[in-house]
Amino acid sequence: MRLHSSYTSPYVRKVKILAHETGLWDGVKEVYTNPADEEVLRPLNPLGKIPALELEGVGAVFDSRVICEALDRLHRGPPRIPADTTARLMVLRTQALADGLADAANLRRNEALRPDAQIYHPFIDRQDLAIKHALLALNRVAGAWNSDDPPLLDQIATAAALGYIRFRYERLEWRAQCPDLARWEQRFFDRPSALLTEPINPPGRPPPPPQTVPPHWPTE
Repeated sequence: MRLHSSYTSPYVRKVKILAHETGLWDGVKEVYTNPADEEVLRPLNPLGKIPALELEGVGAVFDSRVICEALDRLHRGPPRIPADTTARLMVLRTQALADGLADAANLRRNEALRPDAQIYHPFIDRQDLAIKHALLALNRVAGAWNSDDPPLLDQIATAAALGYIRFRYERLEWRAQCPDLARWEQRFFDRPSALLTEPINPPGRPPPPPQTVPPHWPTE
């Protein structure tokens, strides 16, 4: 398997954590791919996005949700997406919530890096609210997660999204408002799968500039 990857994407990290947790990582060749590289990425994913996973006999699979479904069919351990309909929908729903948190954090960052005169502040405010309410919703489910059990896909997606918040929004104060999620986060990020997939700035590139509009926790 060839995983077209990046150094910072939370969606790539979700796939990588799952591969580590299920023992599949040794069979994966990671290829760091610039999404702007049309010649390499566009034939694999017409949307030009990562991650993309090349599977023998199948071809390229995308996006991260479909890749995770594929990986969960390939390993021999306990499934990370339950077969029971109700449990499955609950896991997939929380995965969508975690992915949405990563979406909002990424969209906000891109807007906040624009020159002051070009920033559309209502868009920033909307993403701040999405980040806040996604974290609060994840906090409501995190109290039921048992860190001794093999993590299901909803927990893996949450870890990837929180890792992106850690990486891009270090100063965002959210843990006091989400104590159950904060306790779970602390336990999960001690797992080898989390330690081995930490995002880093791409080698040879300068650190990203500070955001013009720093992140904050909305009061409304």
